[in-house]
Amino acid sequence: MIKDKIVEKLKYVVWEVRNPFLQRLYTVCIFLLFFFSFSTASAETILCPGNEKIDQLIDKAIAVNGDGKNKEALGLLQQANDLAKAVGCEKGELNTLKNIMLVYSHMYDYKKALAISNQVRDLAIRQKNYITLSTLYNTRAILYENLGLYDESFKEYEASLKYAKLIAEADNRHKHIFLAYFNMATYNQGRSDEKVLYYLEKSREEALKIKGNSKDIPLEKKIDMLVSVNMNLGIYYRDSKNKAKNSKLSEFYFMEALKQLNLVNGEINLTTKIDLYQALQEFYHMKKDYRKAIEYGENMLVLEKSNSMPYNRRVGYMVLAKSYLGIGDNSTSQKYLDLFSKLNDSINSEEKQAVEVPVKKIISETKTSSEKEIKKITVISLVILILIIGGMLIYRRRSNKVIHKKYEELIAKIHHENENSKIKPTPEKNNESNGIKPSVTITDETLKALLLKLEKFEASKKYLKKELSLSWMASSLGTNTKYLSEVIKTYKNHNFTSYINELRINYIIKMLYENPVYREYKIASLAEECGYVTPRVFVNAFKQQTGFTPSYFVEQLKVTV
Repeated sequence: MIKDKIVEKLKYVVWEVRNPFLQRLYTVCIFLLFFFSFSTASAETILCPGNEKIDQLIDKAIAVNGDGKNKEALGLLQQANDLAKAVGCEKGELNTLKNIMLVYSHMYDYKKALAISNQVRDLAIRQKNYITLSTLYNTRAILYENLGLYDESFKEYEASLKYAKLIAEADNRHKHIFLAYFNMATYNQGRSDEKVLYYLEKSREEALKIKGNSKDIPLEKKIDMLVSVNMNLGIYYRDSKNKAKNSKLSEFYFMEALKQLNLVNGEINLTTKIDLYQALQEFYHMKKDYRKAIEYGENMLVLEKSNSMPYNRRVGYMVLAKSYLGIGDNSTSQKYLDLFSKLNDSINSEEKQAVEVPVKKIISETKTSSEKEIKKITVISLVILILIIGGMLIYRRRSNKVIHKKYEELIAKIHHENENSKIKPTPEKNNESNGIKPSVTITDETLKALLLKLEKFEASKKYLKKELSLSWMASSLGTNTKYLSEVIKTYKNHNFTSYINELRINYIIKMLYENPVYREYKIASLAEECGYVTPRVFVNAFKQQTGFTPSYFVEQLKVTV
């Protein structure tokens, strides 16, 4: 009964869906530490000989920034930067700018950090400092990601890889290539499983190439990277959402990570070991090997006590709760479930505050300039509105002139046709004077007969028939559709549809012009009168032929005729 209640509670507890690449946070920390190592090296290496004050200012700035005094740190770093510029020490200038960029990052001012990073980039390129450039582009990638500019973020990772490949010293080159590939794998998480696997394998290849016997990259750092990438490959193949899920490969890479871990006898970074134990805990819980899951989970919690990692602890509590439930230890399961619930509430509260910090900063900055911005936007909006309204009035006036001109041209055309109709045409004697053009496919006799039939068709007003089609008309004229189409195209300069439209529109124009009664008809009635099924098709055809609507034509006729 107790077990059933716990199971029911587990179903409804909001358990963080663990991102298979949560370990990326740890890797990001690794390369940021590398970046800081360049910045804090001033304690051992004089960047600007004879100007130790620059190094002292940088060291002091790093210390006060660590105490949360961001503005004071920026002031000290700016002093150091001005001094470095004054004495022409570009290395000191590069170091101060890197730290200024990082301070702005901690202040959630990612745009300012990116602006400073451009200066860092220019200095590093001049100095051909490819290590700094590779790390810088990794940092820029994270800044873009924090701003939600994911495409730009990936381009920065690619740039980081480009500069990493230019690093002369082999171990440093492999390390920075490893970091670029690893972060590119993370970027593709949720986008492309194939690319995730490709970049993880590439990063593993680079880590294996590191000798691990230099001062910059000792064996424990190499092992740290190998454990991280093998662990993430294990997670990749363990992920239930991944089409390439493979329990055997997952276990293989986890065992590789454990094997590497044992090579350094406990000297590995503690956070890496905690991450690995948690990944193994989840892996064995998935396999329903609850005792092994419990073993790794308990070991992870022991390590976590000396290196607080609340996210790991939260997942650890939940997996332990489920694993103890799996072996029937209900009371211990309940204990860990209670611990999970308490910690989960605490983390959610902290996350909410963390999200609010940059939001409040933006709101605060916005308030200081909001009145000026509002005035500026209001003035600009009014100017734009006036220009739009003015433009619309000018356009409308010009448009009305154009339309009215077309109307006058149509009236003049009607007058001209009426005058010509009073003059009796002289009959022509030969084909050429009749305007009959020779046809390749139709004999002259057939052509003459068909043209005569078309004249009778137009005179009979059969084009007003609603259900008019090419095949019906061909049958009615005693010919075939091919001949009829060719004659209409050659002698009427139309296809069938535009030919019929022209006849119908000319008919209704004549009726409207000659008979005032038609001007009282509604558009639907006019459409029906000249053979159109719908008013919309009629209006479109009328406008296409005349340049204005039938409504405008009727209004002008009422005024001018």
